[in-house]
Order: sequence, then structure tokens, then C-alpha cells
Amino acid sequence: MNWIIKLSIFILAVMMVGSMLVPSIPAQAQSGQIPAPHLGYGLHLDPNVPVDPAMVDELGMDWVKLYTESQIALFPNKRILFRQDLSITTDYDALYTWMQERARILDAQGVEAVEIHNEPNLSLEWNDQPPDAAQYVQMLRASYQAVKSVAPNMIVVSGGLAPTDTTPDRLAVNDIDYAREMLRNGAAQWFDAFGYHPYGFNAPPESDPGYRVLNFRRTELIWDLLRQFGVSDKQIWLTEFGWVRDPIEDGVQCADDDPEFIGVAWFRVDGFTQGEYIVRAFAYADRNWEWAGPSFLWNLNFSQRADDGSLAICNHMRWFGLLKRDGTRTEAFFRVAQMPKRYSNYLPTMKLYADDMTYETSVLCPNVYTLGSFTVGNTGYPGNFSASITPAQAPYGPVIITSRQTASVGQQVNITVDTTGLDPSLYLVYVNVRATIGGEITSQAIRGFLIVREGVAGEPCAP
Repeated sequence: MNWIIKLSIFILAVMMVGSMLVPSIPAQAQSGQIPAPHLGYGLHLDPNVPVDPAMVDELGMDWVKLYTESQIALFPNKRILFRQDLSITTDYDALYTWMQERARILDAQGVEAVEIHNEPNLSLEWNDQPPDAAQYVQMLRASYQAVKSVAPNMIVVSGGLAPTDTTPDRLAVNDIDYAREMLRNGAAQWFDAFGYHPYGFNAPPESDPGYRVLNFRRTELIWDLLRQFGVSDKQIWLTEFGWVRDPIEDGVQCADDDPEFIGVAWFRVDGFTQGEYIVRAFAYADRNWEWAGPSFLWNLNFSQRADDGSLAICNHMRWFGLLKRDGTRTEAFFRVAQMPKRYSNYLPTMKLYADDMTYETSVLCPNVYTLGSFTVGNTGYPGNFSASITPAQAPYGPVIITSRQTASVGQQVNITVDTTGLDPSLYLVYVNVRATIGGEITSQAIRGFLIVREGVAGEPCAP
């Protein structure tokens, strides 16, 4: 979160220009159909402040994001995402060995998921040097391989990117650009879920995103980018998000030019709005982002850090909290506790991604033609499964041939049709896809169209 102070003045200027120049991106789901439950409800806890686990229960959170091992034992009934910070290095063998031991320790304590570093697109997390996406991918690779070698079921989340634009000194790199460079360098094979920090700044959670517009729905641009690189089997985990509350409501005067508040003043909101935006953000992600997974609100109790100089009274981290300095609950706390929650079953969810499967030919050109292809995807919790592929052979239709009889997540299935002996007509082509996930059968069908028309003498046939 320290990135806010140094970057937000520059970002504000960029946003003012970007919001005028960049067209909005439509929401991912506008059909009105609510997907199956897919979110997790999570919360950040200050490692330096004692916490009552019952308070997390009161909020209805089933996840916590932790920073120190000493916190883990407090939450035996919660799912845990552990943030593992890294020392920036090019000694990947040493990192592998170190991360193996870390994974053993965390796995033994029941940690379910580990986030590899934090906001790697910022110099603040990069030894104050310009961030390097290619180097981070190598660190991510070594960490992923190390974790899987000793704890194969532990979920590896890439370090949550900070929403920002590239500064002139390149000490911050636009998160969309950084994610693109990560993917170009092969990052997709080295994470189970993609970490992202879609802070709301001063915008409502439903506000349209854009390349230089920073808001909650900027997450959709990350998802679009993943799809461009063929990544349809990875969730995005919102490993930090929230809105900052105006300190004046607690009688704390933080001047706009206060060194600890200068980058934050422009996007503070009142306490009612903070709670309203948080609830609406969860609801928006629940309705529209079937590919979003566990989502972690920043934060519960950084406001209660002792006034010992370790965290200034006007430091922005305090004012994202759901608790006030004296431990009393904010309006946002009550709103989060009362909001409806649809908890995930934490199982994979099969989704099929298909081409536009239409092919036209002539009765004079009987042959085997490629109708199209589809990919078996997973928009649910990280994990693999095997799907059976069965063509629906109609007695008077084309013979349907698939390149696979079974497919795992991420595998492509090609569909061909044999038009030999067919009369002129429109034929529907169906392929049934079935998988057993969590002991339950799920089935979907791929549909295509074959058009066989009357032939014209002498017309060429397609190759």
C-alpha cells in the first residue's frame, strides 16, 4: 500500500486525461444470469495488532490474508492466503531451495494458498529499482516449482499487481503492461491464480474501466488480457481492494499536503460511502465476474497500530480499516457483516470456450471438413479435472469426429465432420462434454452448424 503516496499525484493527472480518451469496456456479464457462487470473502489482518478471531466470524469472512506464521494458529477454521515476500534476486536455484522450506512450513500449518511477493510492478517492492517483469517471472517460476515439489495441492497466486500507470522514471509500471510482459515471458504456467489489487480510489465500483482509468472494474482489463494469451483456466484473485475513509470523521485532521496523506487526499470518501462501495463491489464481482475467486478486503485493523512511530497517524493504511483507532466498528464494518454472501464450494467449474462453428459446402464436394474447435476451461477454484467428449451422432446427419475422447483443463478439442452421402440441408452438430467434479456430474454441449447446399457443376471444392 505504500505505493499510493508516491504515485497517486501522477496517477490523478493521468486519470483525468485517460478518462477522456479511453473508451469504456463493457461488463463481462450483462445477461442478468447470476453465475454459481465463486467468490471467497477475505480480510487482511495487521501482523502487529492483536485480533479477536470472533470479529472475523462476525464479518462472515471465510478467508484471511496473513503475513506472519504467528497468526496462522488463530484461524484453524478459516482458509488462509499467506503473503510470502521475496528478496529480489537472480539466484533462482537459491530461491528454489529457500522456497521449498517455506512451503513445507506453511503446508504443515494448514496454509491453503501462498501469494508470491507483493505489487512487483512497483519499485517500492523491487529494491527501489525499476521493476522487471521478466525477472519476476523467473522468481515466480522458481517459487512455483519449489512449492509444488513439497506441497502439490497448495495454490500459488502471483503477486498482486498495483493499479497504476507508468511514471516517467519507470519506478512504477502500468499494471496492464506489466501483466502483458509477464505473460509474454511465460508466466501463465507458473501460477494457479492471478493476483490483482483493484482499489476503487474515489470511483463507484460500477464505473467503467479504461487503460488509464484506475478503478475497481479495471480487473476486467486484466481478464481480457489473460484471455488474449489463451489463459482461460485461471481465476483472478482480488488479493487487496478497498476505499479509504476520511480521518476527519474520527477527529483526526490530515492536511492534504501531509507527507503521509498527500497522495491519498483526493480519493478519500466518507464512512457511509466506504461501506456502500465495498458492499457493491462484492456484489458486482459476484454477479459479473464468474472468473473471480477469493477477494480480500484491505483491511480490518491497521488503524489500531500503536502510535509509536511505526505507522504515522495519517498513514493511509490506517484509514482503509474497518475498525477505528479505539477498536469500535465503522459503518463499513456493519455493512460488510450484514451483506449477503454466496460462498464458493471451492471446486473447479467447467466452462467451454468455442469457435463460431459453422461450415458451408456442396453436395458435389463430399469430404471431411474442420468445423471448429473448443477448449475445456475452468472458471472456478484452481484444480484440474478430466472431461469426456462424446459426439451426438444423428442417424441422418454427418459423422462427427473429435480429436480427443477426453480432455483436461486447458486442452483443445478439434471437431471435424464427414459430409459423404448427405443431402442438401442445415445440420445441427452437437458434442456433449461431461465431467465429474466433487462427486457431482456436470454436462455441457457444444453446438455447430453444417450447411450442405445444392452444387453447381464445375465449382471448386474446398481443400
